[in-house]
Amino acid sequence: MTIKSCIWTPALAALSIGIASQASAQAAATAESNEEIIVTASRRAESIRETPTAVSAYLGKRLQEAQISSLSELVTTSPNIQISTYGSNSNIAIRGIGNTQLVAGADPGVALHVDGVYLAQSSLATATFLDVNRVEILRGPQGTLFGRNATGGAINIIPNRPTAALSAGLDVSGGIDPGLIRSSAYISGPLDEAGSLRARLAVQQKYGRGFTKNLVANGPDRLDGEKTYSGRAQLEWLASDRFTARVSLEYQKEDDNGQGFFFFGTPDPSIPLPAAIQSAATGDPKKRETYANQGKRELESKSIRTEGELQLGGGSLRAVYSFMRSSIFQNLDGDATPVNFTNTMFDQSADQNYAELLYASDSSKPLSVVLGANLFSEDFTQDLAVPISFLPIPVLIAAEIKTRSYALFAHGQYAFSPSARLFAGLRYSNDRKRIQESNSFIGAGGQRAKWDRVTYEAGASADLAERVTGYVKYATGYKGGGFSAGGLAPSFNPETNSSIELGLKGTYLDGMLDANLAAFHMKYKNLQVSQVIGVVSSVVNAARATIDGLELEMTLRPMANLRLEFAGAWLHARFDEFFTQDSARPSFTPDCETRGGVPVCGIQLAGNRLPQAPRFSASPAIYYDLPLKGGAITLGARYDWKSRFYFTEFNIPVTAQKAAGTLDLSIAYKSEDARWSASLFARNVTDETIKAQAYVNSALLGSLALGQLQPGRQIGASFGYRF
Repeated sequence: MTIKSCIWTPALAALSIGIASQASAQAAATAESNEEIIVTASRRAESIRETPTAVSAYLGKRLQEAQISSLSELVTTSPNIQISTYGSNSNIAIRGIGNTQLVAGADPGVALHVDGVYLAQSSLATATFLDVNRVEILRGPQGTLFGRNATGGAINIIPNRPTAALSAGLDVSGGIDPGLIRSSAYISGPLDEAGSLRARLAVQQKYGRGFTKNLVANGPDRLDGEKTYSGRAQLEWLASDRFTARVSLEYQKEDDNGQGFFFFGTPDPSIPLPAAIQSAATGDPKKRETYANQGKRELESKSIRTEGELQLGGGSLRAVYSFMRSSIFQNLDGDATPVNFTNTMFDQSADQNYAELLYASDSSKPLSVVLGANLFSEDFTQDLAVPISFLPIPVLIAAEIKTRSYALFAHGQYAFSPSARLFAGLRYSNDRKRIQESNSFIGAGGQRAKWDRVTYEAGASADLAERVTGYVKYATGYKGGGFSAGGLAPSFNPETNSSIELGLKGTYLDGMLDANLAAFHMKYKNLQVSQVIGVVSSVVNAARATIDGLELEMTLRPMANLRLEFAGAWLHARFDEFFTQDSARPSFTPDCETRGGVPVCGIQLAGNRLPQAPRFSASPAIYYDLPLKGGAITLGARYDWKSRFYFTEFNIPVTAQKAAGTLDLSIAYKSEDARWSASLFARNVTDETIKAQAYVNSALLGSLALGQLQPGRQIGASFGYRF
């Protein structure tokens, strides 16, 4: 052997080992990115490509890698979804349908389910993601399979279950600008030698100093922060090959200073501000500085969930029962000035029961069915106080609301060939509500109401190529009526809708491109809209609305180590007819119409855009893998942009958010065995000032336009280890 060959042989061997390592890492990354996601959007497990509805699914490990720690942070990656918080409520809107400001006695327009249980108080699930396996976001009416309050869509949060093998994990994140500390841990595995008894324990802690500085010396130091603790314990028993039982206990607590509100102006500059605050300072949203004499948020929830599942031939019968007790207290400054002019205190508690029986037949047969029935009850109480400096006593509103609801539903699919299917579903919903309420300025009273409705859907899907599926469906939705607590007004009517949706889901270019496209046309009747009427937040029925749109989600892998993602939408959501009044603008010259021979004055909002419905949205992202020996580094960037949109039905500039976008950057490392992970991340790198919520309060309070901001820049690092 020559000297030259002695030199080059080890070098070539090392080079071949390096190339093999890189190829292995790239192949693993490609396999992971091509992973088929299984969802339960049709109330049975199936591939997301074969599910005939517009649905986005996010695996828990992907959420961790993207530093997404709550549902509200998921809006950057999913088209046509907006999430904001006002007071004790979380407002979720999909395709422009939700509630801008939920009031006691009203229901959301997006049904939120956690581990298969409907959650009436959505704010309990938006603060934290605890040991999540995946999140499914279903867009458009889902009234047949997910119930009465899914006229906008449904969200399913599915936690991880106990595992057959022992496993454990720890994740820690820290940040600056402002301070951030987050940590989570889990341990899962068998409790006996046979592995028939399994358990899983997960805990999570979140602390954020707060993006908003308070300039009131004796008020809370920072606002828009977080301080939460949560835990879940699960016990699963595999009694036999046919029967499995599981019980889950969950606890969540939050104790922080709550939200920061900013003064944005007034809808009519000719309206003078109340004398008490005419010369008061109002802070600076761009500097994230405001004035708050009060600030407090306390949340606590406890729940137990039991489940039994019996295999019947190729199908299954599942029974679920859940009980949850929750309480929320919040004290918010109501004027964003250093003057102690007004504030709002919410004190709410709720006991919720939910039970469901679900049968799913063998999905491999040409005819498969899902049959179900569920019961829901909630006992809800609210005490609300609004002290105003010039009133001798505060506005005091108290309400006790009892809700009872049951539903029966059936859904079937028939495959008349290996590549073509027809499906249809039917649901009957029955709701009853009773309210006892009082208002210190109006009086007290009680009333009850009931509603019921049949909703249905029908459609077809077909495999247009080996990995391409198309579908078309017609669906209807229903949201029950309710009461506006404290207004002593008659109940408002149920909201109904119908939708036609066409979709195309597939993999193209020899697996390089995944793309999902949906087009839809939706009509709404008696659309429920929240308004400030007098001193009370109320729900009224808009006459009609129409929503048209397109949604596109795609992932392109031009090389094994390069991934390009895009989520975008076009949305034309407008009122067809809505004749109403704006009590926050008493000097506004109204239109007058003759209705039933009687002149009625108000504002015709036909043609106005629905709240929280931007015309265009786009979220492009790029990820590049750098293979290393023993692992890989991924460089990532995502830009989330939305066109101008409004927060109220009046479409006025003071409650609008102009077109804006945020940029997120990340550098992530993962070991080849996936046991080690670490990352550096920067969210909203350019520290854009973007409104998260905006509203105009009562003319009694000066018609102040107040609102909140989306999180500012956050820079941090994370570390994770799987044992």
